[in-house]
Amino acid sequence: MTTQEQPRFDADYLLVGGGLQNALILLALAQRRPDASIILLERDAGIGGNHIWSFQARDLPASAFAWASPLIEYEWPGYQLFFKESSRWVKGAYRSLSSEHLDRVVRAVADASPRIELRLETDVRRVQAEEVELADGSRLRGRVVIDARGPEQGGHSPGGGYQKFVGLECRLSRAAPTTVPILMDSRCQQRDGFRFFYILPFAADRVLIEDTYFSNRPDLDVDAISAAILAEAPAFGLEIDAVLRTEVGVLPMPALSTFHPKSQAPIVAGYAGGWFNPSTGYSLAAASRLAEHLSKTPVDDLFGQDWRRLTRYLRFQSIFLAALNLLMFRWFHGDKRRRLMERFYLLPDAVIHRFFAMETTLVDWWRIMYVGAPWTPKGWGRRARTPEQP
Repeated sequence: MTTQEQPRFDADYLLVGGGLQNALILLALAQRRPDASIILLERDAGIGGNHIWSFQARDLPASAFAWASPLIEYEWPGYQLFFKESSRWVKGAYRSLSSEHLDRVVRAVADASPRIELRLETDVRRVQAEEVELADGSRLRGRVVIDARGPEQGGHSPGGGYQKFVGLECRLSRAAPTTVPILMDSRCQQRDGFRFFYILPFAADRVLIEDTYFSNRPDLDVDAISAAILAEAPAFGLEIDAVLRTEVGVLPMPALSTFHPKSQAPIVAGYAGGWFNPSTGYSLAAASRLAEHLSKTPVDDLFGQDWRRLTRYLRFQSIFLAALNLLMFRWFHGDKRRRLMERFYLLPDAVIHRFFAMETTLVDWWRIMYVGAPWTPKGWGRRARTPEQP
């Protein structure tokens, strides 16, 4: 065997994109593989952009709490839902974090390790199996390359729709009347598909109010929707003193699964790789499971049996959840879509939590698709009572 120089790697893990997905991977690797070298590349000056991420009781695996618990910025014991003809309380931890908090946590972990490097304000031109080319023409080599640059990198299957929203984080002139999240309140005027308000009370005098739409169109009039939020906030008992921050999002809700992971590098992660729940737009459940796999598995065995088991399971989940989008956006319009959403949230808490966590069972599929569904004879025989809040 000739003496040949071994390939030089700039890092064990090259993380392209500084959103939630790669932040989770970095945190998991930092705890489980402290000797691994990591370079994270992000085009902006901070980690996470301008977002609020929320996740439900089962979204974060119990095994991930050791490294992910610092991300929990806000936590509540459940959330409230209000519809035209029913309302209910869903019990189970509901958690949120802001991009500012994510940025602080990631920077603290990186500062504590000489093996982790954050390269911010760095543009990437091309991503390959073991190499990343930067905009200035320089190249970096990594044993593992993860490309998680956001939803604009991925496709959107035809026939689906969009979850789009404008959120205003507001300071209030007096304390909010609620201390728990309102995940969905659809008693507002319906338009552009299914419309609802989403409210997170961060403090007595600070809330996030989002005007959200499950729409067939991606267009979003930010100014008009912001004005509508300010006009309708008093109906929730919210007296707005000042708008502190605006968040805008248009998330694809595909009619066909976009989850097609390849058993080869580079790993396309985050929204671009389909690592999200097609029916909710929530990404932490799938993203944290990818972070768990990467941090627990030796580099040489990343695409082995555990990878195949994980991706096969999530693909089954993604196919079913995307099929629900096909039903909703193709055949349920106007008030039918509102009633469809109301009917889903009459299901037991455990079914809802498994749905968000992409852990639905065959029995869950049957209950979602048949029991009390609008297309069955007993479709609207059930109504929810309004349970007492904790």
